[in-house]
Amino acid sequence: MIATRLTLFTLLTLLTLSSCATFNRNDVAAKVGNRSLSSKAVEALASSGDAAATGDQLREQLTKWIRVTVLEASNGTAAATAPTTSAELDSRLSQAITTIAGDKARTTYESGLSGSPVICLAAITVNNIDDANNVLATVNNGTPFADAARQFSTDTVIAQAGGIVKGQDGSECIDPGTVNTAVTAALKDIPVGQPIAADLNTFSAVLMLRPFDELLPESKSLIARSAVPQEQLDAIVEAATIYVDPRYGRWDAASGSVVTLNS
Repeated sequence: MIATRLTLFTLLTLLTLSSCATFNRNDVAAKVGNRSLSSKAVEALASSGDAAATGDQLREQLTKWIRVTVLEASNGTAAATAPTTSAELDSRLSQAITTIAGDKARTTYESGLSGSPVICLAAITVNNIDDANNVLATVNNGTPFADAARQFSTDTVIAQAGGIVKGQDGSECIDPGTVNTAVTAALKDIPVGQPIAADLNTFSAVLMLRPFDELLPESKSLIARSAVPQEQLDAIVEAATIYVDPRYGRWDAASGSVVTLNS
């Protein structure tokens, strides 16, 4: 009877997390080089409100933490403390990729509509081309584009945003395919940062592809992702020494993720 109980206990302690299981111990959940993440920390990353994290959610956050930690270590930007939220982890991943891309991100963006995956547009809408030329002269004489937009733009949303044309999701950079073709035609071969006056048929505008240095980190990261092949990022991660506590699963180098032991 005692032997049976011991066997059962041994089997239970070897079971890994199922898709709905949770784990609350405070020891190491994963380790990359000399950096580690505790079980308590990964619970915090994966939890949403009062709901306990599922096994799948825990493995997802462990995967993200491992990739961030490896990429940060590869470029010497590792933070001194462990992330406390999944959003912070996302931000660090974006920054790590941007750092790895280096000047490639800027070069990709500054290739203009012919090479950039996004268009980051500033505009000052006016009634006609004469008004556009007058506003353009004001900008060229030293008035900041944002100030000119607030003063002259007939589109109140664009005026309030200081001339930044945002996507429906609020992002400052947009898929070129969703932009008015008259706008993209006017901006073809125009260098980043150079404002122009354009007649757009039913209205006119001063248009400008915004300078790379003005973009938000998340926008730069989006551009950087297109500049750095996924294979390059995967190769960096594959070369790292990675440990995952078996109770969460195992590190699968082929997929670059934490998976259950039996997968």
